[in-house]
Amino acid sequence: MIRAIPSIASDNIYCTLLAHSAVHGAMAGYSGFTVGPVNSRHAYLPIA
Repeated sequence: MIRAIPSIASDNIYCTLLAHSAVHGAMAGYSGFTVGPVNSRHAYLPIA
């Protein structure tokens, strides 16, 4: 996450949630994806 202002506590929570989702997807065998919020839920988003 790139920010122009100092981070706050919710940034830490958000980054941790994204990291957990990414690791979960990788351990499930997915590749070529990123994670992000879609309609207030975290989803695997294909890159290609």
